[in-house]
Amino acid sequence: MMNKEGNYNMCKAVIDLTNKGRTEGYTEAIAFSIKSIMQSLNYSFEQACAVLKIDAKDMERYRKMI
Repeated sequence: MMNKEGNYNMCKAVIDLTNKGRTEGYTEAIAFSIKSIMQSLNYSFEQACAVLKIDAKDMERYRKMI
């Protein structure tokens, strides 16, 4: 990340990358959980999302991942 003077803030850049990795990992874990519920319990995608209390607005993102 660059500040106003054009210098890099390495600490901020590392923190941002770490947070991005956590978010991506969380998203992948949710998709894996949906898929596992579907396979193990023979639930539909919508039923699995309901079990995990996933908002309807987020469901399409997870549907694409499965």
